[in-house]
Amino acid sequence: MQEHNEELQMVREQAQRFLQDRSEPEHLKRLLENPGSFDQEAWQAVVELGWPLLSAPESLGGLDMGLSGLVALTELLGQYCVALPLIPAYVAVDAASSASKALEQAQAIAAGSLIACLALAEPGESGLPRAPKTTITNNRLSGTKAITPFAAVADIALVHATKDGRTVMALVDLNQDAVTRNVQPGFDQARAGADLTFDNAQCIVLDGASLERATALAALATAFEQIGGAQQAMLMARDYALERQVFNQPIGRFQGIKHKIADMYWRIELARGCALDAVQSFQSGATNWLAFSAAARIAATEAFEFSAAENIETHGGIGTTWEGMPQHYYRRSRALAVELGSIHFWRNTLISQAKLDQPQASLDEEQEALGVSAELHSYRLEVRAWLAENVPNFSGEVRRGLSFEDDLALGRRWQARKQEAGYAAINLPTKWGGGGKTELHKIIFGEEELRYLLPTEYFVISTAQIMAIFLRYAPDEFRDKLGPLAIRGEHIWCQMFSEPAAGSDLAAVRLKAVRETRDGVDGWKLDGQKLWTSWAQVAHYGFVVARTDGSVVKHKGITTFFVDMHAPGITVRPIRRMAGHDDVNEVFFDDVFIPDTQRLGPENKGFNVAMEMLMVERIAGVYDESIGGTSLNKLIELAQTAQLDGRPAIEDGQIRAALVQGYIERQGLRAIYRRAMAVIEAGKEPGPEGAIRKLILGRARQRQGALAIDLLGAQGTYMDPQGDFRTDFAWSWIDPAGRIAGGTDEVLLSTIGERVLGLPQDHRPDKGVPFNQL
Repeated sequence: MQEHNEELQMVREQAQRFLQDRSEPEHLKRLLENPGSFDQEAWQAVVELGWPLLSAPESLGGLDMGLSGLVALTELLGQYCVALPLIPAYVAVDAASSASKALEQAQAIAAGSLIACLALAEPGESGLPRAPKTTITNNRLSGTKAITPFAAVADIALVHATKDGRTVMALVDLNQDAVTRNVQPGFDQARAGADLTFDNAQCIVLDGASLERATALAALATAFEQIGGAQQAMLMARDYALERQVFNQPIGRFQGIKHKIADMYWRIELARGCALDAVQSFQSGATNWLAFSAAARIAATEAFEFSAAENIETHGGIGTTWEGMPQHYYRRSRALAVELGSIHFWRNTLISQAKLDQPQASLDEEQEALGVSAELHSYRLEVRAWLAENVPNFSGEVRRGLSFEDDLALGRRWQARKQEAGYAAINLPTKWGGGGKTELHKIIFGEEELRYLLPTEYFVISTAQIMAIFLRYAPDEFRDKLGPLAIRGEHIWCQMFSEPAAGSDLAAVRLKAVRETRDGVDGWKLDGQKLWTSWAQVAHYGFVVARTDGSVVKHKGITTFFVDMHAPGITVRPIRRMAGHDDVNEVFFDDVFIPDTQRLGPENKGFNVAMEMLMVERIAGVYDESIGGTSLNKLIELAQTAQLDGRPAIEDGQIRAALVQGYIERQGLRAIYRRAMAVIEAGKEPGPEGAIRKLILGRARQRQGALAIDLLGAQGTYMDPQGDFRTDFAWSWIDPAGRIAGGTDEVLLSTIGERVLGLPQDHRPDKGVPFNQL
């Protein structure tokens, strides 16, 4: 909660200082030695510090920080690999508060005078049974619960049982004679695990409590504990990779190690995104918090297990020893993965809670206003209404069967229609035809526009990328003349960065620009080649990066210009892509002269200008959840209708797992995206969010396209000649450019490893060497 932010920060700092002392290797190893171990001293200390009361309601004497207070602590428990029953306390208090006859127990649990455990699992079940074998008759409980964390030391248990044919929640005093504890040895013995057997034990039935709510709260709080553990395992691997020397260099310089640790990072951020959204949705009262909690549980489980296992592998032999710290996170990752039901159980839970086996809405309306101001949400509704009125003459079947020339002409008309309404180049000044609003307004419009199959692709580079830089650096006469033409769609611009020898390494450009005077005009002569230039064949102007000084290091001898694509000496040659499209081109410059007034930015400082362009590009497409391909909703709908052995394909476990993975990726990226938007709104540059998004979505587009083709069977190979990447699975699958354009997976992983995690750069023999000596 917002009003508790300062108090939460103080609690975090206090908790961090305390937990550091409890996570010494020797102390953690002692806890592993004996079954049923528990850090009783630490528990007594945190009770005195008031941790259980932190999240309890004021009516029970608590500080009422709720779920936010709990997860702030559980993430730290995971970080320091300390096991304390804070989650059972919170969930038991939440359940007990629903019944007046259990308020005394709720108050004692909140105060820490009673230790609670969650006895939900049953022998022989990999999940949490909806119809448990444990039964209640006349407020007497009989049955067995499987190994339950903290049951060896708990005073009271929250259990679920069957009563009169329905599932109910109950509180059971574990110190009565009708309860038997059987302490069990295990691979993570610091969590005081034990079986519980009830033989007509007295209990308090909590009529207002639900299994669904209790398990979702426990799963969400545990997800933060897993995220904390995963984060620490990743940092442990990172630190060792910086320290350990092989072949006279740190192992973190090797791409195999660097990329593995970067994989840990994006998995953790994806899980964190799901978990933060779940907390926010729970606090706002949205019904989808249950689905988000399941997504957080799955993503956090996968992130922790991956990070813990790969942390050991990064450490090599020493990582497998009793003396090393990696073992504690490895043990804890698996224990937390099954304590609340296996990941397979939670996948089925997510399918049910997110209603993935039912018709899908085109947009999750409960998320639209999440973390967005009232003004921006109102703007979204205004945009939606305008699009609904204006789209019909430009989208869908209207485009089907059009020639390239006719489709481009339709696109120009659509761009002009948007410009008239203030929706073209929304974030650019009205002086040149823009909308005069913010980057966030532009993104909201883009989200809504993507719901339709509009001919927008020809103008994205011009209006969403190049114009922001052109209007910043070009002389007034050109801005006033060319800016409005581009924004209205009368002119198309192309971006010329890549070359045959300069792809991911932009600074390696060889297109040469030499100062020259012709007919009394100071300017530049350009000679060389550009590659992968989108829409160059129809472009009026192009933004070009050229080498102007070869005597300095390669990043410093670059200048940026804009050129008339019809100037003498420019030749455009289309490149046909796998899917048959020829939207990309190679461009040749042979003695092309441009005046110096067409230079953008200072001479030899063009690399910085190009980086500004790439930052704009990263922001420009951040709202496209399908990275130009078919949507997850379409895949879900196909899984509902396709048949597998005579049954709906969505009933198959592997299909369900694939759909859940897509849902989690989408949900986590939405949260990451919102954090990036908050950074933009604050006037700052976004961090690694764009790299994470592209890395995940590029892979997802290929993977989901292949799955769709599988579901279609033999018919999956059909490619509609009039198909579209966004509606046709075969078209979407056959174009893997989303994983290449703007940086390959390997480049993105190196970027995360080096710029975010501080791992060493790859070996760079060109570093510090003048370009003409390479």
